[in-house]
Amino acid sequence: MSIRVTNKTNFKEVEKKVRTAIGLYADTAAKKMEGEAKKNAPWTDRTGNARNSIQGDFGWQGNKAVISLSGNMDYSVYLELAHEKKYAILKPTIDRNAPEIIKGYQRLVE
Repeated sequence: MSIRVTNKTNFKEVEKKVRTAIGLYADTAAKKMEGEAKKNAPWTDRTGNARNSIQGDFGWQGNKAVISLSGNMDYSVYLELAHEKKYAILKPTIDRNAPEIIKGYQRLVE
């Protein structure tokens, strides 16, 4: 991608477009991980609350785009860490997707 910046206004416009593109990419990646985690959660649902509470999200922390994946039940930590992590889904999903997300980001900003 080649962008010619001729003045401060153009630079701000380019910066806004890049930030928007990164945001869309990060949001898409977060939602993809959310769907994957919900689909592949290894536990047997009793109420469906744990599975339904899994949330992929994206937000800005200063100039950093942050993608998160969380389980939002009181016992989500238990599912992730107890029983030798037999029921973990959040970290394995992040670990599986992180290399692809980083490669996509690198292609985006080239």
